[in-house]
Amino acid sequence: MTETVSGVGLTLLSLERYREGHLALIRLFRARGPSERDFPTPRLELAVVPEGTVPYHFWLMGGTGGGMRELEYRQSYAIAPAPPSDASDTVIEVREILWERWRAGTRKVVSVDTGPWRFSVKR
Repeated sequence: MTETVSGVGLTLLSLERYREGHLALIRLFRARGPSERDFPTPRLELAVVPEGTVPYHFWLMGGTGGGMRELEYRQSYAIAPAPPSDASDTVIEVREILWERWRAGTRKVVSVDTGPWRFSVKR
């Protein structure tokens, strides 16, 4: 599934379901602006609907990407605990993308793309 918001395309490539949690593989694609010379790294701010009785935790498991004219990344995110098994569908939502630059051991947000990008996964 692909969702595009303000020229930024996100594709949910796969969702691995486990009893303890899920693993989502997401592809990001957007054109690089004419004045962008940095190579920022995206950090996706995720949410899951329906919300569970305990808060979900998300963390980046790995990823790669870059590009000259277009930025393309693939990143996998862990989602724990697993969303409720009795829900008819689960919605994975990317609320925003924080573009960060790492230098000298510190990170700085250089831009933000605001969503949401929503992926409905049927049981």
